[in-house]
Amino acid sequence: MMTVQLLLALLIVVAPAWVWLQRLVPAGLPARGILVSGYSVILGAVVIGLIMRCLSGLSVPFSVFSVGAASLCLSAAGALLPAGWRNENRCPFPQAESGLSNLQRLFVVLCLLLLAARLMSLGLEVATRPVTSWDAKQHWTKQARVFYEHLRVVPYVSLQDWLDLGGRGVYTNMHPGYPITAPLLQAWIAVAIGAWHESLVNLPWLAVWVAMGMVFYSQARIAGGSIGLAIGATYMVLSMPYMNIHVALAGYADLFMAASYLGAVASLYNWSRTRASWLLYLGLITGASCMLFKNEGFYWFMSLIPGILLVLLGVRRGLLVLASMLLLLLLFVALMPVETVVAGHSLAGLDIRYRPESWFPLYLSFFCTRQQAFSGVSGLAGYGSSAVVCPRGIAACCCGDVSLAAVSGTLSVYQQCDGCRIFYLPEQSWPAYNAGSGFFGICCTDAATPTGF
Repeated sequence: MMTVQLLLALLIVVAPAWVWLQRLVPAGLPARGILVSGYSVILGAVVIGLIMRCLSGLSVPFSVFSVGAASLCLSAAGALLPAGWRNENRCPFPQAESGLSNLQRLFVVLCLLLLAARLMSLGLEVATRPVTSWDAKQHWTKQARVFYEHLRVVPYVSLQDWLDLGGRGVYTNMHPGYPITAPLLQAWIAVAIGAWHESLVNLPWLAVWVAMGMVFYSQARIAGGSIGLAIGATYMVLSMPYMNIHVALAGYADLFMAASYLGAVASLYNWSRTRASWLLYLGLITGASCMLFKNEGFYWFMSLIPGILLVLLGVRRGLLVLASMLLLLLLFVALMPVETVVAGHSLAGLDIRYRPESWFPLYLSFFCTRQQAFSGVSGLAGYGSSAVVCPRGIAACCCGDVSLAAVSGTLSVYQQCDGCRIFYLPEQSWPAYNAGSGFFGICCTDAATPTGF
């Protein structure tokens, strides 16, 4: 019975996004069904959180019926859209060969078996391990339990406000201003199965891991990669240690933000090559979803803007516009009050000053951790080799990575010294970074050997 309840919960989450994406994504694309399914999980997680917020605003308690009815209405609205709303014309995407040799089939089967084994092992961890991750115990899951017990969203305030109010009608934690999408997902699972379960409420983390693989594979196929090349690259991404840790120790919101950012970067890369408008819309929507999982998602979303401008304006004019925007941003930061809060942070709270002791943790984060070193070298190799094939695309698509890494590294030196926040950068961005370098590698592979692997 519980299995049926969990499947129903997943269906209610995925259905609205799946129906709308069916109307948005053109027919005839390689791996279209996988693409729609993967993005449906990521965007469905956002939609279900918005539904639960709206229900709370209308004083409607959470239940399978109330949330399911809202999901059904959104799905019906998407299904009733005019048939001509979606562009049925096939976009000029590069196509890899359709047939596979025996060696390629063996390679694909091997990758699928390895992914299945990893899925089973992660599934056992998620389904049997109680909440153990630090952030989950201190913030996300604790908040989800409160939402479940009240069957609505309840207000969270700062510690001082909680003391002033005597705890009457409000709750508190260390980050009361953070988005609540991740806790609402956990609360929804508990509502769907009718009881709070310390392990099963973490199943969305396993689902988003699968969704990231679907997004990466399908976008790699759209980029022109063969089945073997796409599935091999997908296995490399899904086997990343940081990502697997975030699934096994479910409860951190970083995995959802990484999935949203991956979906945005992958879509915008293919848009930069084909100018298909639906890919731009999909990239912007998934990029904006980052802001609904963590406050820092605002900065990740803004990191997409430089690449988009470079694609639209060209490298020369784009760099001039970006330089002007950077000067205006620096002027704004210099003139704004230090108490001004942007995406959950203020200059006063950051305590920015030069901290020379931060250089060593920064070095460890980017060059000594084996995963980052491997990803960084492979990414630089992919970018460098691909610059020969598409120099304008390389400038546009790596601009966000380079600018954000430079700003994050500088802030790390000036903001803190223990190296903890430095590790947030790779764990939230490496899947998307690997997508960029991997797709550039596909571009090079196709240019050198049209058959690919």
